[in-house]
Amino acid sequence: MEQALNLNQLIALFLSEAIRTRRTSLSRAAEISQRVVTRLPFLHSESGALLMLTDIEKDFQEVSVLKQALHFGYGASDIKVYESEIKDYASKIFVKDIPASNQFLQDAAGKQMTIQQLCLKYPDFCDYLQHYTDKAQILAELAVN
Repeated sequence: MEQALNLNQLIALFLSEAIRTRRTSLSRAAEISQRVVTRLPFLHSESGALLMLTDIEKDFQEVSVLKQALHFGYGASDIKVYESEIKDYASKIFVKDIPASNQFLQDAAGKQMTIQQLCLKYPDFCDYLQHYTDKAQILAELAVN
């Protein structure tokens, strides 16, 4: 059950980001979502999810990025999920303080860095996530777990 919930979250994040960055249209995202939703009850493992995405990828090339993310096992706390927000925040502080922006990006790129660790080290970034992004809900769920 928890694995299906994580897959739902990952797909929702993926589709919302694809719409936001205009890599896909709203109607195309709805088609992808519908295809996934009909198959979710039958997923019981990560390998099953990968097979489902491989099948969907034949009709929706956009899904290849999501499939790659699943293949590498990204979770809600992984930096990769927050990549666009990290870039946005770094660009905002870059204008004010280039060395601080550089240090933030270096820390975010650290091998074992999680979003929780990054938020602890950079409280302003955490504030930015909570108030200016659509991923605030996920961040709140991570704090509870």
